[in-house]
Amino acid sequence: MFCQELAKQLARDVLPKLEEESVKLVAVGIGTAARAKEFCAHIKFPEEYLYADPENACYSSLGLKKGVVTTFFSPETPYSILARGQKDGAKDLVEAVQRWKPWIPPKLDQGLQQGGTFVFDGKNEVFQHYDPSTGAHAELSEVLAAAVGG
Repeated sequence: MFCQELAKQLARDVLPKLEEESVKLVAVGIGTAARAKEFCAHIKFPEEYLYADPENACYSSLGLKKGVVTTFFSPETPYSILARGQKDGAKDLVEAVQRWKPWIPPKLDQGLQQGGTFVFDGKNEVFQHYDPSTGAHAELSEVLAAAVGG
């Protein structure tokens, strides 16, 4: 459900600004291409920006965290939910929970995969955020600043 929340925020708050500056968005998700299409339809996220990674190649190459401890037993998760609640009543998260549909990933351990956010200028990485736990995403204002210079 946290990925659904983030996808909605990216499409609504980030993508229009990136497009204004001709900056490309690439989102990568676990699962198959068919599941990616279903996800995009469910969230109303533009399909052309989401790439499926059924083998976890991208996640593994970037060294993103995976495991029970970082997924379920990290204090960053409740703190990130608390911050959402203080900001706007966790409106986007509440909406994601209401429409959340569980699914089984191609590899069962992918359910324990954490994400991250990266900004590249060509081959040079100019921003990185490794999600420390479930739902503890990068601040989108920082991502935008790195991507478009403010």
